[in-house]
Amino acid sequence: MEKLSLSGTSKHGTDESMRGLSAVFVDGEDIFVDNGGIHGKSRIERGIRFVKSVDEVPNPRHVWGVWITLHRLQGGVQGYNGAVPFELHIDADAGVGYKSLAQQVNGMERAIKGTVDISALPEEIKQGLSEFLKSVRAELWEHASASFREAFD
Repeated sequence: MEKLSLSGTSKHGTDESMRGLSAVFVDGEDIFVDNGGIHGKSRIERGIRFVKSVDEVPNPRHVWGVWITLHRLQGGVQGYNGAVPFELHIDADAGVGYKSLAQQVNGMERAIKGTVDISALPEEIKQGLSEFLKSVRAELWEHASASFREAFD
């Protein structure tokens, strides 16, 4: 019988800059955090074969993903810092989807650097996301960077 190594520590190093990174998805009325998205394995992406063009997706459902990052202030307090969206087009019934890996990777990098650019988001998505982020942990919103709060207000 194999013994499980459950020590609470990881043998895998995580780049310090990615420790405050999260993937938030907006799928219709459903808004949720799924950090599997950092590795392309969110619940939306699992079981989907990604194709090279959105035209190859028979009945695409538009899903927004947003990279959200945190920053740490003096005293260890954290707040929201970066936000950059990306898009997915999914047909779960057909098991086919489209996403731009370049858009996702570049957006992730920009969010990690503290960029807040949510101009591509429709207003109703922006409002829903703002309400969600305020409700997740109020102190993160309270200590968010000025540019983060301005972008959502």
